Amino acid sequence: MQRREWLQFLGTAVAIPVLSGLPVDRLQALGRATHARAAAHRLCVLTPSEGETIATIADMIIPDTDTPGARAAGVHEFIDLIVADHYGEYDRARFKAGIADVDTRTRVLFGADFVAARVAERTAILSGLDAEVQALRAAGQDPEEHFFQRVKSLTLFGYYTSEIGMTRELGFEMIPGSFDGCILFAPQRGGDE
Repeated sequence: MQRREWLQFLGTAVAIPVLSGLPVDRLQALGRATHARAAAHRLCVLTPSEGETIATIADMIIPDTDTPGARAAGVHEFIDLIVADHYGEYDRARFKAGIADVDTRTRVLFGADFVAARVAERTAILSGLDAEVQALRAAGQDPEEHFFQRVKSLTLFGYYTSEIGMTRELGFEMIPGSFDGCILFAPQRGGDE
């Protein structure tokens, strides 16, 4: 799936039930406002270790290519603010438990925390989590409650509402082109006069 196809996903599946009913333009405005706040703060809910794990996961979901990836767009800081501002205590605790579960799975299989694991090992962990999400879908269950589905949705939401995602990836221009008003037009010579 191409990055641009994920933008359509953004409008239909946001990892925050209270926000999922908002129109796309409101989601985009919320995303931009959250990015502006995230640039001026330190992590609110996540510890530095948890923030690094989320940054690494997000960067594996949207890596650097010919455009900067999720880490460069500050997606982990965005996610921290969304969890702080829009998740209740129960959902915050579940989100943090999901991060701990990723580290536990990585330690059990590879003897290191997720961030310290090799890229192939991290990929194996995320592939396993994604397989769980797909199994939930196939069983007709709601995958939005799964930690990895939430992280994917928040990563897409954060990336495509960031300046990097909007301008460098999608080529969005707030005011495209230029306005050249009051241009005098001279009559054309030749033809029917």
